[in-house]
Amino acid sequence: MGILRQIIKRNPIGRVATTLYNVVDEGSVINGIKRTFKEDVTEDNPITSFVYKMGKSNGRQDGYVQASHKYEEKLLEQADLFLSQKMNFEKERNAYEEMLDAYEATIEELQQKNERSELENELLRKLVARQEMLRNLE
Repeated sequence: MGILRQIIKRNPIGRVATTLYNVVDEGSVINGIKRTFKEDVTEDNPITSFVYKMGKSNGRQDGYVQASHKYEEKLLEQADLFLSQKMNFEKERNAYEEMLDAYEATIEELQQKNERSELENELLRKLVARQEMLRNLE
Protein backbone atom coordinates (compact mmCIF):
# COMPACT_ATOMS: atom_id res chain seq x y z
CA MET A 1 0.00 0.00 0.00
CA GLY A 2 1.32 3.41 -0.94
CA ILE A 3 2.05 6.05 1.70
CA LEU A 4 -0.63 8.45 0.46
CA ARG A 5 -3.23 5.68 0.37
CA GLN A 6 -2.22 4.60 3.87
CA ILE A 7 -2.65 8.17 5.16
CA ILE A 8 -6.06 8.45 3.51
CA LYS A 9 -7.22 5.05 4.82
CA ARG A 10 -6.06 5.81 8.39
CA ASN A 11 -7.91 9.14 8.47
CA PRO A 12 -11.69 8.81 9.18
CA ILE A 13 -12.55 11.48 6.62
CA GLY A 14 -10.37 9.80 4.01
CA ARG A 15 -11.93 6.44 4.87
CA VAL A 16 -15.43 7.85 4.32
CA ALA A 17 -14.30 9.53 1.09
CA THR A 18 -12.81 6.27 -0.22
CA THR A 19 -15.96 4.36 0.68
CA LEU A 20 -18.15 6.99 -1.03
CA TYR A 21 -15.94 6.84 -4.11
CA ASN A 22 -16.34 3.05 -4.21
CA VAL A 23 -20.13 3.37 -3.71
CA VAL A 24 -20.38 5.76 -6.67
CA ASP A 25 -18.01 3.68 -8.78
CA GLU A 26 -19.83 0.40 -8.07
CA GLY A 27 -23.31 1.91 -8.41
CA SER A 28 -24.74 0.65 -5.10
CA VAL A 29 -24.03 1.12 -1.41
CA ILE A 30 -23.62 -2.59 -0.66
CA ASN A 31 -21.22 -3.19 -3.54
CA GLY A 32 -19.23 -0.07 -2.62
CA ILE A 33 -18.84 -1.22 0.98
CA LYS A 34 -17.90 -4.73 -0.20
CA ARG A 35 -15.24 -3.23 -2.45
CA THR A 36 -13.83 -1.13 0.39
CA PHE A 37 -13.71 -4.19 2.65
CA LYS A 38 -12.07 -6.25 -0.11
CA GLU A 39 -9.42 -3.56 -0.59
CA ASP A 40 -8.78 -3.50 3.15
CA VAL A 41 -8.37 -7.26 3.39
CA THR A 42 -6.57 -8.02 0.13
CA GLU A 43 -4.58 -4.95 -0.82
CA ASP A 44 -4.04 -2.89 2.31
CA ASN A 45 -3.31 -5.65 4.82
CA PRO A 46 0.47 -6.28 4.86
CA ILE A 47 0.02 -10.00 5.50
CA THR A 48 -2.45 -10.74 2.70
CA SER A 49 -1.33 -8.15 0.15
CA PHE A 50 1.67 -10.28 -0.87
CA VAL A 51 -0.55 -13.29 -1.60
CA TYR A 52 -3.09 -11.05 -3.39
CA LYS A 53 -0.42 -9.49 -5.61
CA MET A 54 1.04 -12.91 -6.40
CA GLY A 55 -2.38 -14.26 -7.42
CA LYS A 56 -3.09 -11.14 -9.43
CA SER A 57 0.19 -11.61 -11.30
CA ASN A 58 -0.55 -15.29 -11.95
CA GLY A 59 -4.01 -14.37 -13.21
CA ARG A 60 -2.52 -11.89 -15.64
CA GLN A 61 -0.09 -14.51 -16.92
CA ASP A 62 -2.86 -17.09 -17.33
CA GLY A 63 -5.01 -14.53 -19.11
CA TYR A 64 -2.14 -13.69 -21.45
CA VAL A 65 -1.60 -17.37 -22.28
CA GLN A 66 -5.32 -17.89 -22.97
CA ALA A 67 -5.47 -14.77 -25.13
CA SER A 68 -2.39 -15.94 -27.05
CA HIS A 69 -4.00 -19.31 -27.79
CA LYS A 70 -7.21 -17.68 -28.98
CA TYR A 71 -5.21 -15.29 -31.17
CA GLU A 72 -3.27 -18.18 -32.70
CA GLU A 73 -6.51 -20.06 -33.43
CA LYS A 74 -8.07 -16.99 -35.00
CA LEU A 75 -4.96 -16.37 -37.10
CA LEU A 76 -5.00 -19.97 -38.37
CA GLU A 77 -8.72 -19.72 -39.18
CA GLN A 78 -8.10 -16.52 -41.13
CA ALA A 79 -5.27 -18.18 -43.05
CA ASP A 80 -7.53 -21.13 -43.92
CA LEU A 81 -10.27 -18.75 -45.03
CA PHE A 82 -7.82 -16.81 -47.17
CA LEU A 83 -6.52 -19.99 -48.82
CA SER A 84 -10.04 -21.23 -49.58
CA GLN A 85 -10.95 -17.82 -51.04
CA LYS A 86 -7.79 -17.92 -53.14
CA MET A 87 -8.72 -21.33 -54.52
CA ASN A 88 -12.26 -20.13 -55.29
CA PHE A 89 -10.83 -17.07 -57.01
CA GLU A 90 -8.52 -19.21 -59.12
CA LYS A 91 -11.43 -21.47 -60.15
CA GLU A 92 -13.56 -18.46 -61.09
CA ARG A 93 -10.65 -16.87 -62.95
CA ASN A 94 -10.07 -20.08 -64.92
CA ALA A 95 -13.78 -20.29 -65.78
CA TYR A 96 -13.68 -16.62 -66.84
CA GLU A 97 -10.65 -17.22 -69.08
CA GLU A 98 -12.29 -20.30 -70.61
CA MET A 99 -15.39 -18.24 -71.37
CA LEU A 100 -13.25 -15.56 -73.04
CA ASP A 101 -11.48 -18.25 -75.07
CA ALA A 102 -14.85 -19.61 -76.19
CA TYR A 103 -15.94 -16.10 -77.20
CA GLU A 104 -12.71 -15.60 -79.15
CA ALA A 105 -13.06 -18.97 -80.89
CA THR A 106 -16.66 -18.24 -81.93
CA ILE A 107 -15.77 -14.72 -83.07
CA GLU A 108 -12.79 -16.05 -85.04
CA GLU A 109 -14.99 -18.70 -86.62
CA LEU A 110 -17.62 -16.14 -87.64
CA GLN A 111 -15.01 -13.72 -88.98
CA GLN A 112 -13.43 -16.48 -91.11
CA LYS A 113 -16.72 -17.02 -92.93
CA ASN A 114 -16.85 -15.22 -96.26
CA GLU A 115 -20.61 -15.13 -96.51
CA ARG A 116 -22.49 -14.49 -93.26
CA SER A 117 -26.19 -14.25 -92.83
CA GLU A 118 -27.83 -11.30 -91.09
CA LEU A 119 -28.27 -13.40 -87.93
CA GLU A 120 -24.58 -14.34 -87.94
CA ASN A 121 -23.60 -10.67 -88.38
CA GLU A 122 -25.85 -9.70 -85.45
CA LEU A 123 -24.40 -12.54 -83.34
CA LEU A 124 -20.87 -11.41 -84.25
CA ARG A 125 -21.60 -7.81 -83.18
CA LYS A 126 -23.11 -8.99 -79.88
CA LEU A 127 -20.21 -11.35 -79.19
CA VAL A 128 -17.63 -8.65 -79.91
CA ALA A 129 -19.46 -6.15 -77.69
CA ARG A 130 -19.74 -8.66 -74.84
CA GLN A 131 -16.12 -9.68 -75.25
CA GLU A 132 -15.04 -6.04 -74.92
CA MET A 133 -17.17 -5.62 -71.78
CA LEU A 134 -15.64 -8.77 -70.29
CA ARG A 135 -12.12 -7.61 -71.18
CA ASN A 136 -12.78 -4.30 -69.42
CA LEU A 137 -13.50 -6.23 -66.20
CA GLU A 138 -9.87 -7.39 -65.99
